[in-house]
Amino acid sequence: MSVIPDKRMPHLILLGAGASLASFPNGDKNGIKLPLMNSLVEKLDLYNFIPTKFENLIADFEKLYSKIANDQTLYSIKNIIDKKVYEYFYYMEIPDKPTLYDYLVLSLREKDLIATFNWDPLLLKTIRRHSKINNLPHVTFLHGNVAVGICPKCNIKGYKYNNVCHYCYREYDKMNLLYPIENKDYSSDKSIREEWDCLKHYFKYSLFVTIFGYSAPVSDIDAKKLMLDASIENKSREFYELEIIDVKSEEEIEEIWGDFIYSHHYSVLKNLKESYLWHHPRRSTDAFFDAYLMNSPWDDNPFPDFNDIYDMHQWIEPLLKEEK
Repeated sequence: MSVIPDKRMPHLILLGAGASLASFPNGDKNGIKLPLMNSLVEKLDLYNFIPTKFENLIADFEKLYSKIANDQTLYSIKNIIDKKVYEYFYYMEIPDKPTLYDYLVLSLREKDLIATFNWDPLLLKTIRRHSKINNLPHVTFLHGNVAVGICPKCNIKGYKYNNVCHYCYREYDKMNLLYPIENKDYSSDKSIREEWDCLKHYFKYSLFVTIFGYSAPVSDIDAKKLMLDASIENKSREFYELEIIDVKSEEEIEEIWGDFIYSHHYSVLKNLKESYLWHHPRRSTDAFFDAYLMNSPWDDNPFPDFNDIYDMHQWIEPLLKEEK
């Protein structure tokens, strides 16, 4: 039975590698580039560690890693790859000037969720530079993240760059990043399971879903099924809106995400500046509810272009006061 939605329902954002690339087209603050899976071996200079029998898989890193991880005789090579992947992303820094991630974070509220498949620390570092803003969105890391530390003793996650748990002062463990594609088990690793449980909850209760730069590759078929099953359970599904930001054609997008689309309730966009989030920052579900369920559309209130973080905070101050 369907349930009439409420404007206080969450906005769920799902991020893939394309979102980080769009936000940091020139790399991080120091020019470190964000690699795609098909260029990871080249970017991390892993050629010398790839067994000859697997050289034909160099352009398909996930399949390559899966073959190596499942061969016990290559355990030492697996550990080298794990270390190099982790270290490449670990030292990335956000630029001083605002990026698309700054706009994205400030366009949402505490009721909302950003779920990311990306290993890089740039989203979490962006959130932390807006820490003076109390009403910020939640975030989950579906494939692990170098910026997240785990304290198994206190059963909590923390900011890895702080090195130690702020409760027991034990050094943080790393969050796992790499999983063989034949065995992408999202339930056996407790820290990953918690991230997915959070995402599934939001798929069940969100009024608006935005997918930004994530194309659901074949290797993520299990992930896509988990999300679809949760989405179908959304009791307001016949009302909710799906927004997909991607450079692919609309036909390709419909092929990938068709099962998630209810009737005509979706849009395909080329960039974040075309999105509901950009034109109704911090009010996306409110504006959507009034426009499509109350027949009372709002005037747009789009983000201006900002050159510094202070100006961004000044601009959203009236919205923050209204939220209080």
